[in-house]
Amino acid sequence: MATLRHAILAGGTLLLAACGSTPAYREWTATETTATAAYDECIEQVDNTMRLRGYPYRPLPETPQFRYRKEIFALCMRRKGYTADD
Repeated sequence: MATLRHAILAGGTLLLAACGSTPAYREWTATETTATAAYDECIEQVDNTMRLRGYPYRPLPETPQFRYRKEIFALCMRRKGYTADD
């Protein structure tokens, strides 16, 4: 019984650690006049747009929705004053 409890606690800890990791999204460079919260604002806007269109929030890379999400995210970031790090 104690082993099962330890396994559940370890699994929960790993799950929480994975959720708390820093995102790997820094492929955008801010200009002098950009807001530092633009990334989070764009993620929220894109999530809302995806939800309203009936698309999944995080589509798989091989789906057309993935490319759509990436395009509308890029538009949002450019509107907020960021440039892509190509």
